[in-house]
Amino acid sequence: MKILAVSDTEDTYLEHLIQAHSNKLCKTDCIVSCGDLPKKYLEYVADGLNKSLYFVVGNHFTSQFYEFDAKGAVQTADFEHGGIDLHGRFEIFGDYILVGFGGSMRYNPGKFQFKESEMEKIVKKTMSAVKRRRFFDSMALHKTKDIIVVSHAPVAGVHDKSDMCHSGFKCFGNFISEMRPLLWIHGHIHNENGKKIQQTLLGSTLIVNAVPSKIIEIDNNELSVRQIFG
Repeated sequence: MKILAVSDTEDTYLEHLIQAHSNKLCKTDCIVSCGDLPKKYLEYVADGLNKSLYFVVGNHFTSQFYEFDAKGAVQTADFEHGGIDLHGRFEIFGDYILVGFGGSMRYNPGKFQFKESEMEKIVKKTMSAVKRRRFFDSMALHKTKDIIVVSHAPVAGVHDKSDMCHSGFKCFGNFISEMRPLLWIHGHIHNENGKKIQQTLLGSTLIVNAVPSKIIEIDNNELSVRQIFG
């Protein structure tokens, strides 16, 4: 499986590769966005590659994706090539379960920010849903599907920063401990050394910072991560 992961910063080199129909992007199976990218940019990438887009929303550009009322957020964005919002839910893609958690730690009155306790409720609810799906798969003697998580904010203690805005969620670590996902892709953290791939192995889970774009390949549970410009 070959994933194009994007987040936070519009990548002009990626745009160039799409325009040039580069072989570097051939055989891409799907696109995942970890948030903080405008809808127009995501449409350009998805339309240019003609691949399905799975996304979570960050703490910016939220009004392009949601309407906010007293009851919470209501999705409004439509994508020509199957843009699917993963926040607080999961989708099946081939042999994988794609799980998503959008937003950031609450640091001001802005939209789509969460306290640790609020995100913990979302994580627990989503985890229960994934467990049910895996139970039904086991009862039907189906192959156990590996989990790939897409989040905007990082896992607490992994790639995050000391300020409240860029701190990670502790409950993400609980999800990793209990569910043991194969891969966790996040955004939100702008790596000062952009040429260095920011990835960390936590237990058996590879955690990758997608900013601004990465190619992630999975072959028999072996993972490789490349920069777009590499």
